[in-house]
Amino acid sequence: MAKRKEKTVEDLGPFQLTSLLIRRTRELMNGSPALVEVDSSEPVQTAFEEHASGKLSITEEDVTKD
Repeated sequence: MAKRKEKTVEDLGPFQLTSLLIRRTRELMNGSPALVEVDSSEPVQTAFEEHASGKLSITEEDVTKD
């Protein structure tokens, strides 16, 4: 079983970060609950807020998935 190594945002390039946010936006659009409370009902805004608050977990699996 592969070891899941935590990565920080600084470890990601702009493409990888964008891919992560797109994936999370799709999850929200498909009914996943938001990890933070936001004033907006827009999934893209929610994904950005989750990222900014540090609620999104970035793992090696996420980075290499795309």
